[in-house]
Amino acid sequence: MTPADRIFSYFPLMMTAAAFWSLGVFAAWPSLWTGLLLVFVLYLFPPIVLRIVFRWAPLKHGIACIDGRAFCPWLASHHIQAFYDAQPYLESLLRVIPGFYSLWLRMWGSRVGYGVEWPVRMDVLDRNLMDIGNRVVFSREVELSAHVRQKLDGGGSRVLVRPVRIGSYAFVGAGARVGPGAAIPSNASVPMATVVDVNETFGETRRLHPEREEAAFALG
Repeated sequence: MTPADRIFSYFPLMMTAAAFWSLGVFAAWPSLWTGLLLVFVLYLFPPIVLRIVFRWAPLKHGIACIDGRAFCPWLASHHIQAFYDAQPYLESLLRVIPGFYSLWLRMWGSRVGYGVEWPVRMDVLDRNLMDIGNRVVFSREVELSAHVRQKLDGGGSRVLVRPVRIGSYAFVGAGARVGPGAAIPSNASVPMATVVDVNETFGETRRLHPEREEAAFALG
C-alpha cells in the first residue's frame, strides 16, 4: 500500500468530521447558505474528489493488485465512497425524490437513463461504474457491485473491476445480486434472489469475458 493509498484510507474519518462540522454550522446559523454548505459536504464533495483522483490516476478496468507498490485508483474510490456505506440513510433520502439518485450517480461518473425506479433500500457499491438504461425497475435489497476481491495464496489480494450493465426496461427482483462485468439485457426480468455472477449475461450460459485469469473470480 502506497502513502497515497494510506492517505485516502482516512477519507471516511475526514468526511465524518466535516459532516458534523457542517451540521453544527447549520444548527447554529440556519440559513439557505449554511444549508447549501451542508448539502455540498454530504453529497457533492466526495464525487468531486473522485473525479479529481481519476484525472490524476485514471481507473482501468480489469484485474488490479490493491496492496502493491503502485497507487490503486479503485482502492482510493472505495475509501471515498465508504462514508455512504456506513451511513446508508443518506442515499435512501435521495431515492425518495424522483430523479435525484440517478442524477447523483451521474455525478460520480455512471451512465443512468431516464425514469429509473430506485427502491429506498438497496446497495450500489461502485457508484461510478454503473451503466443503466431507461425505465429500469429495481426491487428492494438489490446489490450492484462492479468489483470483487480475491485473496491470493501467497498473501495479499487483488480485485477485478468491471462496470455493471443493465439494459432499458429491465426488471431486477428483490434480493438480486449483480457482479462486476455482468450484464442484464433490455426487457429482461430477473427473479428475486438471483445472482448474476462475474462477467455473466443474464439468460445466457457464456461469460462476457472468458479470460482464464478472470474466470477465478466469483461473487461470495
